[in-house]
Amino acid sequence: MRKLILVKGLVQGVGFRPFVYKIAVENNLKGFVRNGSIGVIIDVEGANNSIENFIEVLRFNCPKLSKIEDISIQDGEVKGYQDFQIKGSISENDGFTFISPDLAICEDCYENIKDERNARYRYPFTNCTNCGPRYSIISNMPYSREATTMNSFKLCKSCEEEYADQFNRRFNSETNCCCECGPKVALIDNLGNRINVDNPITEAINLLKDGKILSIKGIGGFNLACDARCEAAIKLLRERKVRNTKPFALMLKDLETVKKYCYISDSEEKILLGNKRPILILKKRGDILPDIIAPAIKELGIMLPYTPLHHLLFHDGIEALIMTSANLNSEPIIYKNEDAISKLHNIVDYHLINNRDIFLSVDDSVVKLINGKAQFIRRGRGYSPTYFKHDGLKDSMSLGAYLKNTFCVSKNGNIILSQYIGDLKNEETMDRQYKAIKHLKDIYNIDPQIIAYDFHPITLELQSLERFEGKIIGTYHHHAHIASVLFENHINEPVIGVAYDGSGFGDDNTVWGGEFLIASQKNFKRVGHLRTKKMPGGDMAVRDPMRMGISYLYDTFKNNKTEVFSKITDINNYNKIQTYNFHDIDIYTDMISKNINSPLTSSMGRFFDAVAYMLGFNRKVTFEGEAAIYLENIAYGYSRAYYEFEIEQKENQYVINTNYIIYSVLKDIKKKIKKEVIAMKFHNTIIKFTEAMCIKLYNDYDINKVALSGGVFQNSILYERIYNNLASKGFRVYTNNKLPCNDGGISLGQIIIANEKEAY
Repeated sequence: MRKLILVKGLVQGVGFRPFVYKIAVENNLKGFVRNGSIGVIIDVEGANNSIENFIEVLRFNCPKLSKIEDISIQDGEVKGYQDFQIKGSISENDGFTFISPDLAICEDCYENIKDERNARYRYPFTNCTNCGPRYSIISNMPYSREATTMNSFKLCKSCEEEYADQFNRRFNSETNCCCECGPKVALIDNLGNRINVDNPITEAINLLKDGKILSIKGIGGFNLACDARCEAAIKLLRERKVRNTKPFALMLKDLETVKKYCYISDSEEKILLGNKRPILILKKRGDILPDIIAPAIKELGIMLPYTPLHHLLFHDGIEALIMTSANLNSEPIIYKNEDAISKLHNIVDYHLINNRDIFLSVDDSVVKLINGKAQFIRRGRGYSPTYFKHDGLKDSMSLGAYLKNTFCVSKNGNIILSQYIGDLKNEETMDRQYKAIKHLKDIYNIDPQIIAYDFHPITLELQSLERFEGKIIGTYHHHAHIASVLFENHINEPVIGVAYDGSGFGDDNTVWGGEFLIASQKNFKRVGHLRTKKMPGGDMAVRDPMRMGISYLYDTFKNNKTEVFSKITDINNYNKIQTYNFHDIDIYTDMISKNINSPLTSSMGRFFDAVAYMLGFNRKVTFEGEAAIYLENIAYGYSRAYYEFEIEQKENQYVINTNYIIYSVLKDIKKKIKKEVIAMKFHNTIIKFTEAMCIKLYNDYDINKVALSGGVFQNSILYERIYNNLASKGFRVYTNNKLPCNDGGISLGQIIIANEKEAY
């Protein structure tokens, strides 16, 4: 009996061929297994019951890292194979198989690097079929050593024996290596000179303990590192990197160290200890570590070591390291040795590099547990690329959003969501996006018939659409947010879409961000929004919350500049800090009254900015959402008190009149009510009017399904209470689960909308 078997899914780079070989031999079967562009190809001969048992194990006991999407089986004419072999990979023109994300070091390999008797004792590139780099080093498919950056390292005799031994966990491990034949680390100073020491890692530890700043090459790129307990080193890193207040991520030695510095639940432990090893946002325990790591923020971004090299750094007293992406401001993460040396010489003192090339950069993933569910802030290492199934899609591509960019490509009913690319603010990030697009298009031989993009004029200009062939279809930002939720949750009917974020271009040529839509995967209708306000200076108002504060005051007090001055004086007295100068107020109020570079916005993010300014945020924003995070962090208590609000009806749309809310906030400021009370009442007000709007829309449209999306829903207070309050009122509430709710999920919504529009 002979069976020809094709297995599709995540079945390459996860130890699948060694698994097939083992169960074939155990069942006394002959034939072969090989990787192909279309999946894993298996050809087996043997007794009927043996083949049936083989297929049963294949279906239900495959390696834990694999994910089978489909198994097709055909009968074949017996050829009389003499044994079972793992054959070399082949490439087909129209193939599709999943690429494994990069994975953290497994427990077995971790034990190897700790064991003095093991040949890989303290070897910083120890890996096996269950762990190590994958996506970041793959240049082509099907998966083989020749298709990775490990191709330049020839296996030594010992590694070859492991590679050929079916009982060894490194059997057919394409990234197998050891200290004799694999990559090496080196210590380089900031001028590019090699430091000749017996053990570069030991020397790096000494330098970190001395307060030095290092760049360290990880799986998907370089990180900047220093001792997280050394305030002077962290301050110096902030000065050199020109990163004033944006929180730094931390890498901690082990779980016990995490518990020393943070509160952590069982669910959070599971995420932190898994084989993805993302940065996990945790509530910090007191002020044990310097506040300068995450100034005035109650949470810390924590990850555990995910490579052997990282584990080896936590020796001789080191237990906490700053571990933040190595890049220049607004540029993508650095992943090439030469770029680290040339670009970081004014930031770092030394580089801990290695000679294993990274083919594609991949940033660390960021996750936060909200309302008992893991929510992605950023999908990167460990989780990318991500695959979705959707029948009926044409070969397509979507270019994503301007900020937190990701992109999607699709083929044969498979959608691939890229890793986080970054903010498309410069040529370097645009080039990084284009390289990643070309990589996936080439691997899967995709010739997109549809190109989806964001209608925002800046995005249209930056995306250079002329580089791509195919039908160009524009999508609206907030529709894409809601469409991404609908796709994830398999909703094929209209819902009430609540899209809260910073900004996105609307179909009335204003800047949206506090929206209520009746939306399907194809179409949407705007049915409600926050009252619009002017943004003096346009994008400058995003970086300067005072401008939005003045705009809200100016509108609330009916363009009365005297009242604006009076209220700002109250704000100044309340915060006991200078939050204005009269010249600036004159300029901004004139811009608003004369409509000079002051586009209209309904953004929830700008509403947060205005109130944050009134409660003491008197500086320029240095990272996206900083003022809103400030407001969330000062909100305190379990009170459900809220400010009165009014929902008006204008031209078949509901408008939330925020002037009533601002007026009430100012009354509390005049009364010297505590900031944390005002901040919580403000949050509660948003929760309350969101609920009220959904009830109105249910009454109007008889729709009880609500989709929540947009970056504002990264706010735990809003997400949890809006979700739970709506659910308690009988609404069926849907959110992003596998995608970030921020702009990192936009590209998936775009590709769905574009295909829906093209289908009719």
